[in-house]
Amino acid sequence: MFPTGIKNLIIINGIFFIAKLFAESRGIDMDGKLALYHPYSDHFHWYQYITSMFMHADIGHILFNMLALWMFGAMLENALGLKRFLIFYLVCGLGASLIYQGWETYNQVHLINSLGGDGWNLLHTYPPLGSVRGASGAVYGVMLGTALLFPNTEMYYMGFMGFPIKMKWLAVIYGGGELLRAYQSNPQDNVAHFAHIGGMIFGFIMIKVFMRNRTNFY
Repeated sequence: MFPTGIKNLIIINGIFFIAKLFAESRGIDMDGKLALYHPYSDHFHWYQYITSMFMHADIGHILFNMLALWMFGAMLENALGLKRFLIFYLVCGLGASLIYQGWETYNQVHLINSLGGDGWNLLHTYPPLGSVRGASGAVYGVMLGTALLFPNTEMYYMGFMGFPIKMKWLAVIYGGGELLRAYQSNPQDNVAHFAHIGGMIFGFIMIKVFMRNRTNFY
């Protein structure tokens, strides 16, 4: 029901979230230290590429991600084994962060250029603002990996009113939705859609690497 890797990841995420609430009650901003900032930001530290995967904005954020991790990850961990699943998860999370930061860098350079400046030379002075946090990028990679290995397995997913849907179509719907929302550039939308897309891209790559001599499961 709860493979070892899934269980431990949920526990670690829960510990980070409880620690964040405890720290906030004492006026300590853990997000400012452990969420991921742009490398040119004064708030950036290299370890944020790892710690940001275990930080969440609120209770709804962590509950959704951990439920999705359990739903999509159990089959994948059983197929890959504990060690490869954890490698898969971490690589997808790192890849999600890199894709997101690449997109944010491109947008910031474009903005500076549109204002008459030299975007690349001024990027050190005006790096992208804000930070990113959460397991979503890794979870989207897990969903894509599960869809590749178990494309025709049906899931009774809560987002579709309890109706069964095949994993391959679930991945297509979510991936397409993220692409659409990413390019809409809604200023009220604070979701890192390109991190989700990045997680799926790296999930695809990792499955192809791991399963070169294997065929799809049902």
